[in-house]
Amino acid sequence: MRTHPRLSAVLTLLVAMVLGIGILGGCAPGNQQASSSSGSQSASASSSTSSQASATGNVDVAATFPSWNPKSESLTKLVDYVKDVTNKDSANYVEPAERIATFDMDGTLLCEKAPVYVDWCMLMHRVFDDPTYNAPAEYKETCNKIRESTSKGVVPEELDDAKNEMLVNAFKDMTPEDFRAYVNNFIDTVKVEGFDGMTYGQSIYKPMKEVVDYLKANDFDVRVVSACEREVARAIAGSKFGIAPDHIIGTDWGTKASKQGDEAVNKYTFKQDDKLLFDGTKDLEVAKLNKVVFIERELGRRPILAFGNSSGDYAMLNYAQSNPDHKGMGLLVLCDDVNREYGDTERATKQSGEAAEEGWTTFSMANDWSTIYGDGVTKTQLPADQNAQLAQAA
Repeated sequence: MRTHPRLSAVLTLLVAMVLGIGILGGCAPGNQQASSSSGSQSASASSSTSSQASATGNVDVAATFPSWNPKSESLTKLVDYVKDVTNKDSANYVEPAERIATFDMDGTLLCEKAPVYVDWCMLMHRVFDDPTYNAPAEYKETCNKIRESTSKGVVPEELDDAKNEMLVNAFKDMTPEDFRAYVNNFIDTVKVEGFDGMTYGQSIYKPMKEVVDYLKANDFDVRVVSACEREVARAIAGSKFGIAPDHIIGTDWGTKASKQGDEAVNKYTFKQDDKLLFDGTKDLEVAKLNKVVFIERELGRRPILAFGNSSGDYAMLNYAQSNPDHKGMGLLVLCDDVNREYGDTERATKQSGEAAEEGWTTFSMANDWSTIYGDGVTKTQLPADQNAQLAQAA
């Protein structure tokens, strides 16, 4: 831009006057530099905060949930929920201490179709294949009935009470620590029926493991609430999901002190050389309403998230969904995949309708999960299923 000579002189004079005032006012060059540096740092900090907020607000689905269909609407609902309740600017913000998420175990976190619940499978292993245990003849007879039924993919519910009695007595007089070691050895060495390339310890649902890890990373207090025996759940959830023993609720077995004899529990003092042993009795099963009862009894707080897969979990899902203090969410896993799992589409359709009535979100194994167990695992067929499809990648 061109400037008139007289105007240029005036501008030069004004600049000189301003500089003079600055020096007289004590704005030394060093102070000017400090001020500039401070401004630069503030801008940098602002940029950093903005970057962190952006990173917190966005989830890399491919990296965080590699076993999921990236277009899963159900996964998007969960992620949006977590973003909402962990955002301090949201009206639905929940403090970390109140971010409780409860998970059922069998059928929600790991396979329950190979060919039946993991504790039933372990009982049959104990009775038929464990050389250290001499099973009574009646146990073998009952377990043969269980094996015959489950090999067809049918859970013999009429034998449930018999199974419970056999299981507690098959491990009677064992310490909880030794029992957990037994469970871990079983799941890490025994192959799953109906699949190739997988032990019971590897039969965890990879997509659900990713959900657990995601919730932990967002300061959720993750708990397992299972009808399975508490010590079985502690062993599996501890070694495979990193969930602490005191975060597991399950069906309890009775215990006694090794030196207690016939003395009553409320009269006996535990000795320093005593050991806790299972006494062959069983407490209340943690299913249906008992899941809610035990959550209240042991936590004294209500979950905001609950995950399950069967009618035994519906009470827990409703308990979270209807949380009066925080935005709650119930989620139901549907075993509807007949190619990679032993799914039941008729049951899944019924459950999907029930979930819609209650307002729960559903996870479809067939549609939402890109893999169930990962590479190297192949569905074969259950021993008595002569009409199974050809092996397919699971």
